[in-house]
Amino acid sequence: SRELLLDLFEEYSEWYMNLAQEHGSLPRSISGVGENGRQFIYFLDGLELHHMVRNKFMRFVLEEFSAIAYVYGSLDIRGDSEEGGVEEVLDIVAADTEHYISGSWRVIRDGESRVTGLEHIGTRDGDDPDKHSGSWFLSGSFRFTDAEHARFSALWQDAKPGIVFKDRNSND
Repeated sequence: SRELLLDLFEEYSEWYMNLAQEHGSLPRSISGVGENGRQFIYFLDGLELHHMVRNKFMRFVLEEFSAIAYVYGSLDIRGDSEEGGVEEVLDIVAADTEHYISGSWRVIRDGESRVTGLEHIGTRDGDDPDKHSGSWFLSGSFRFTDAEHARFSALWQDAKPGIVFKDRNSND
């Protein structure tokens, strides 16, 4: 539902703000929510996969979890054609099969390269997969080869001990 997407987007935005200010770090992560309210939070920085393979793996994880929605946070480097410079940007995407909310924040670092804050650049939402990046993991159909299924299944099983699982319906 749009309400769930908005909740996920706001939770992740606040969480990343706190991580930036309190810990000076912005880990790549994904969180999926199942129909039953069960949720996982998976830190992906230790996952050594090419970004295209990592995106396929994210689709696999969400499918295995029977996720109805997810939120994904990642750092990106963007070029500025006008000034010829580059900037580091945090992107957060919350999406289900029909809608997405996407926000971007400029990363602010101190002299020691420690993250000290985030400056909001903009937020957009929509329902057109063609106008959104490859991180809309629940849109469109997707098939995995037997080899991919075996590899991704093993990766997912190995990762589970380090993944945070919680129930969104409980007050804990």
